[in-house]
Amino acid sequence: MSAMTIEEVLKKYTDNLMSLSGVIGTGQGLFDGKSCIKVFVVKKTPELEDKIPEKLEGYPVKIKETGVIRAEL
Repeated sequence: MSAMTIEEVLKKYTDNLMSLSGVIGTGQGLFDGKSCIKVFVVKKTPELEDKIPEKLEGYPVKIKETGVIRAEL
């Protein structure tokens, strides 16, 4: 596991992840009862799966397809 906290890892990598076309957010979540990094995408594609690493600084990364998210007025 990383010497960095998951919050520090998110801060370090969020800009790079958000620069990928189709990524609409990042956050912290749980996977198998352990902390993970969630990457929210409009549509989960093989191209995005290839670009998004399976781990960042030792923390597992999970891709979550959400579709388009719009603010309601």
